[in-house]
Amino acid sequence: MRIALSLLLAAASSIVCAQSAERILYNGTLYTVNAQQPWAQAIAIDSDGQILAVGDEQTVMAFADDDSELIDLQGRLVLPGFQDTHAHVLDASSAAQGDCQLDPQAELADWQATLADCQAAKPDGWLLGWGHSLHTLLEQAASPRAVLDEISREQPIAIMEETSHSYWLNSAALAQAGIHADTSDPQGGVILKNADGEPTGVVLDNAGDLAMDKALAPSQALQTIYYQAVLDGQAALAENGITSVADARVFWRRGHLEAWQQAAAQDQLLARTTLGLWAYPGLDDAAQLADLKALYHAAQDDELLSVSQIKFYVDGIVHNTTARLAEPYDDSLPGVDPRGVYYFTPQRLKRYVRELAQVGFDAHIHAIGDQAVSDALDAVAGAGQGRHRLTHVELVKAEDIPRFAKLGVIADFQPSQYFQPSFLADNYPLIGKRADQMLPMRALYDSGAHVTLSSDWDVNPLSPLGILQNALSLGKRSLPNLEAAIRAYTLDAAYTLRQEHTTGSLEVGKQADLVVLSDNLFELPVAQIGEVEVLWTLLGGEETFRHSEF
Repeated sequence: MRIALSLLLAAASSIVCAQSAERILYNGTLYTVNAQQPWAQAIAIDSDGQILAVGDEQTVMAFADDDSELIDLQGRLVLPGFQDTHAHVLDASSAAQGDCQLDPQAELADWQATLADCQAAKPDGWLLGWGHSLHTLLEQAASPRAVLDEISREQPIAIMEETSHSYWLNSAALAQAGIHADTSDPQGGVILKNADGEPTGVVLDNAGDLAMDKALAPSQALQTIYYQAVLDGQAALAENGITSVADARVFWRRGHLEAWQQAAAQDQLLARTTLGLWAYPGLDDAAQLADLKALYHAAQDDELLSVSQIKFYVDGIVHNTTARLAEPYDDSLPGVDPRGVYYFTPQRLKRYVRELAQVGFDAHIHAIGDQAVSDALDAVAGAGQGRHRLTHVELVKAEDIPRFAKLGVIADFQPSQYFQPSFLADNYPLIGKRADQMLPMRALYDSGAHVTLSSDWDVNPLSPLGILQNALSLGKRSLPNLEAAIRAYTLDAAYTLRQEHTTGSLEVGKQADLVVLSDNLFELPVAQIGEVEVLWTLLGGEETFRHSEF
């Protein structure tokens, strides 16, 4: 039987504490992610947002005084705040990418109708949008460029595919980007061309930036949009119980960094934020390395913003045959190297990771193909100490599995519906039975590697609860239990962000970053975890989100 609150307060009056709590949460079910004390009933938080006590109610209530705010959790589950180590906060919240959204499950005719409506509503400037399926487009459009030219030949149109790894361009957009029959493929990109050498209107991976660098040339208007996107993203993070986040691709040459810095300077961030500066494949190495080194900043004291990661792409994705494989694709798109592409070749990657690690940067490396993973591990092996990680990690050679733990490399996964058997079957024509080995999340976990879960928002939904459900629903790929999945989204994520000593678990002396949930995940079928709601989010003891029903 729970001890009555009045008796607890009376008992507390006989205990002298060095410090009183500003806020006490009691009558809860706290899963602390602290192996020494995994479960608790209550938590006390001081005026600086640090945890004073965690444990049973009688112990914690000893920190109460007349001014302490007492909050009855009514048995609800409390977890450390979620830490999303791979999200695209600014891009996901930005109006800069346009507002013409296509349904990836629709047909070409539906997209044409939607695009015509969008063009009528925005007849000037670049028409930008996103959402189509690359393979549906290639199967149904004899000339993708001509389809968009029917919408407009004069207004540049650029539509990003649902995975963000290809663009659909009309003739005006191709001209603005300087793409024509004689244009060579940029590093890390492919310009699809017809038999006569003319661009089809579809460009893969880094070739898309030839257009987007024109469409999103820096301007004061865009800077305002980026700043607003950062602000809008804060609400989304807090509503999903996220108290720390890594923005995984900060286009520092487009003004993204300044937008984040402006929000931080005005104390408008609602999550501890680590920025991953984009390493541009096409820039001069010496100049870019000098620029990146000058931008390094580790958060000090109560700062919420760090600029301490570099986002590299080694390769593309299996879906459009640009992921870099050790053995050729069974079938690859015309014009694409049979083994995929390199954004950064192995030697360049080694140089970048090594030099930037010396400054303090951690590498956040997009590596999907098994050859890309090998190359990324080689680069990290030559870089010395760091909290380097590989993200996506969809195909891994058997001999590379133990290298993650040996080298201290973090494996960052975004388990989603794409790794269910019905979706994986779509990859069989491209890579055959290798599709059965995709996403070796459990194998890497069992090997002793640090494993984290993240969203890749807005490629996937932001909700950590949905990702937790997916991480436990993928058969042989699944993490072993809910405890492991939660740790991957909290304490192991905090390790990735170099803040495991101050966040990631509910322990005395750590920051009171926590989330209150509507239901106890440990009492639910896995299939219902994604339906649980976030009721309350605290960052350093301060409320960043409260559900109307809490």
